[in-house]
Amino acid sequence: MTNIHASTRRLRWALAPIALALLAACGGGNTGEDDGAQASASDDSAQVADAPTDDVSVAREAAQAITPTTFRHPGIFLTQARLDSFKAAQNSANPSVLKTGYQVVMNDSRSAYTYSHKALSNVQVVGSAIGDQEARFKNDAQAAYLNALRWVKTGDARHRDKAVAILNDWGRTFRSFSVASGTNAAQVQLEAAWMLPVWVSAAEIIRHYNNGEAGWAQADITTFNGFIDRQYTEAAKARTRVNNWAVSAGLAMMAAGAYQDNPTRYAAGLQRVTEMIPLSVFSSGEVNELKDRDCTHPQYNLEGLAQAAEIAVIQAGDTSVWLWKASGETTPRLAKGLEYMAKSLQSGSGVRNCKGQHLEAGYMDIAVNGYMNRGVAIPNFQALAKARRPDGGSMQFLGFTTATHGRDDY
Repeated sequence: MTNIHASTRRLRWALAPIALALLAACGGGNTGEDDGAQASASDDSAQVADAPTDDVSVAREAAQAITPTTFRHPGIFLTQARLDSFKAAQNSANPSVLKTGYQVVMNDSRSAYTYSHKALSNVQVVGSAIGDQEARFKNDAQAAYLNALRWVKTGDARHRDKAVAILNDWGRTFRSFSVASGTNAAQVQLEAAWMLPVWVSAAEIIRHYNNGEAGWAQADITTFNGFIDRQYTEAAKARTRVNNWAVSAGLAMMAAGAYQDNPTRYAAGLQRVTEMIPLSVFSSGEVNELKDRDCTHPQYNLEGLAQAAEIAVIQAGDTSVWLWKASGETTPRLAKGLEYMAKSLQSGSGVRNCKGQHLEAGYMDIAVNGYMNRGVAIPNFQALAKARRPDGGSMQFLGFTTATHGRDDY
């Protein structure tokens, strides 16, 4: 390969965010700040140089976004059928891993209808920590989702009313993000990308479960859409990174598009997610950011991809994220990444020893379920998930996946 050809491919990659911006134009450290906020173009460029550029070209060409003409509701991570199965399992006298997972939901104080929420007009993001306002924004999002789940299970209107109150109050009140002194301004992009899928997951249940049984007023739904638009505006900016930020941005764009019946947003998000598969998981299975960062941020790549894969299947029967392979490969790239990460967490093998570190909440049961349904073996990740479940909550992603996606047949 000549240097000219290599440079051309890098240029095409550098221009990709511009194309994505046109597509989206009609759309509106671990404890809080991703250290990548300080890692501007120089750090991202280093990652691009080390990444399998040929695979990115293949992925981009293959990413003809399979966008449904009609979006399926409920349909972010939980369909009507899955919610019905969830309810039946929780109310059954028979033991199940779903019930084990639901116990974690009930044990979380945010799932109580007595939970005290407070909508803010501005959310200040604090670098390298979670400030009080940021914590409120994140905890209230999780509380809305958890109360929505408990309403589905129990039929208790008090849980429904708490979820609706949280959604309405934030929809009416929130206007902007800001950053504390010393915090990189770009951090708001990641915070918005992280929480947008959580907010719309709660709203999706309240708006669409049992054909709108909750009775959420149309005027309030419209107001809440403005809240989502404000988050989307920031979240979409994170797609220009070449790390976990871009994966979370693509996930957020897909989630917003599905919730708002917006094919442009959905397609732009799916395209970015697809482009990021070979940049997030290399041909060896090594996960981006594992070698150069820590044991947490590489998992953010995997979480975002797995959750995006779930949305794509629900909305369009689209298995492209689950099954993406480069030419000549026999194992889906995401499956390779899950296995590589599992071995690092189990035995310390690979480019970083992560033995004894956390399996991050938000993807274990979605990933196992997704690949079992497609006949793809991920034995190491499957064993790790079984040992570490039930899945808990996350301050970055929608968690509690054992309660909704857990399986007893492995």
